Amino acid sequence: MRKVIFAATAIATGISPSFSQNSLINFNARSLVVLSDADLSASTFSDGLLLRDATAKDRLTSVKFPVDRSNSIQSILVPNSAVNYSKSIAVPPTGGLAFIIESKTSPAEAVKEIKDLAAENKGQRVYVTDIVNPVSPKLKFPFSIGNNPLSIDIYKNELVISTEEAGKKLNFLETDPEGKPTRLVNLPIDTDSTQNLVDISFHPSGDYVAASLAPSGELVLYKIVRDNGKLKNIETVGKPVKLGDRLTFGRFSADGKKYFVIDSKGDLGKASGDAELLVVNIDTEAGNHKEAGKVAIGSNPGAFAISPDGSLIVVASAGNGLAPWSAANAGQAGQLTLLKVGADGALTKAGDYPVGGILPSSVAFDKDGSNVAVSIFEYLDYGDRKGGVEFFTVNKGDSPSLAPQKAKISVERGAHTLRVVH
Repeated sequence: MRKVIFAATAIATGISPSFSQNSLINFNARSLVVLSDADLSASTFSDGLLLRDATAKDRLTSVKFPVDRSNSIQSILVPNSAVNYSKSIAVPPTGGLAFIIESKTSPAEAVKEIKDLAAENKGQRVYVTDIVNPVSPKLKFPFSIGNNPLSIDIYKNELVISTEEAGKKLNFLETDPEGKPTRLVNLPIDTDSTQNLVDISFHPSGDYVAASLAPSGELVLYKIVRDNGKLKNIETVGKPVKLGDRLTFGRFSADGKKYFVIDSKGDLGKASGDAELLVVNIDTEAGNHKEAGKVAIGSNPGAFAISPDGSLIVVASAGNGLAPWSAANAGQAGQLTLLKVGADGALTKAGDYPVGGILPSSVAFDKDGSNVAVSIFEYLDYGDRKGGVEFFTVNKGDSPSLAPQKAKISVERGAHTLRVVH
C-alpha cells in the first residue's frame, strides 16, 4: 500500500540469507514470489493499530532456487495490500510477469490507526512487474482498473479482476507480452448491487470464472462467451448458491469438476469459531452446483494450496494469534492444516502443524508436491521486525504428514501472498 517513486523502484535491494539451500531448504521450483504489505501489523486486523516502522516499505521479493548465500533473494518496492484474500497477485505458472492489485493505498504518515480496514484508503491500480530474471525483478508500470480492486486471476494472457466500483465489478483484460492491456471489457453481472466479488478464479479451461459473493456467502459461476476467440460477454451458469456466512479464497480442482472454497465465518482477526473448507460439485451445463462436503480448518484462515496430483490440500490459519502483543495469546495458534482429498472430493483431516510466526496466510506447493511454503506476516520479535517464508516437507502415502524444515527466508514484514514459478 506504499506510494513510491517509479524511477527508484527498479533498484533491487538484496537480502542475504544465512543458510545453504543444499542442507537446509528444499523446494522444487524455479522461483518464489512474495508480497509484503509493510503498512500493517498482524494485530491491525484485530485492533486497527498500525504500529508502523518508517524504514519498512511494501515490497515484492523474488527467491531463486536453489537458495545460496550470495544472489538468490532480491526485493523491490511495489505497492500492494494484504486487505484481501490472497488473490492480490497473478503470475503465470512459467513466470515472466506479475500483475499486482493494490486494494488499499498507503495511509498518510501521520495515521496511527485505521477504524475500518475495508472502507478506508481504497486503491485502484494494477502494478506490472518483470520477474523473468528471478534475481533481478523490475517494476514496469501501473494502470488503473477501478475503485478498490478485490481479486485477480490469470489464464494465459487474459486477466480477470474484480473491484467494488459499480459498473466495474468484474473486468476482463487481454495483455500484450509487455503486460500492457490491449483490451479491457467491464462485464455486467446480474447479482444484487450490494454484492461484491471478493474472490475470483479462472476455471482450468479458461471458459468459466467462479466468484465468492459478499456479504451473501454465495458462490456464482460465470461462463465466458467468445466470438472468434475474443471475449464477447459472460453468462451466469445457474443461480448463485448459498454456501456459508463469509466465503473467501477458492480454487478449482485440476479437472474443473470441484470447487474448494473457504467459509471464514467472519472478518480476519474478528472470527472466533472454526472456519470450514467446503467442496462444491460444479455443473457447467445446467448450473446445479451443490455442496459435496466440508471440514473444519481452524479460525481466521488465509488461503490454501492444492497439491499437483490433487490428493492433498494445505490450509493456513492464524487462529487467535492476531491479538495485540500485550494479550496473553498474542502470536499463538498459527497453523497449517493438512487434508486428504478423496477421489470423490471428500476431505479428511490428516493433522495440524504449528508455524513459527504470526498470521500464516498464503501457501504454495512446489512443482512435484514434495514441499510446501507458507508466508508469515511477522514474528513476535522486538527490534528489527520481519516477515518470512517457512518450509515444510510433505511425507506422502496413506497417512500423509508435514515436517518443518530447518531454515526460513526473511523478507519485509507483512508477507501475505506467495506464488510459485515452475
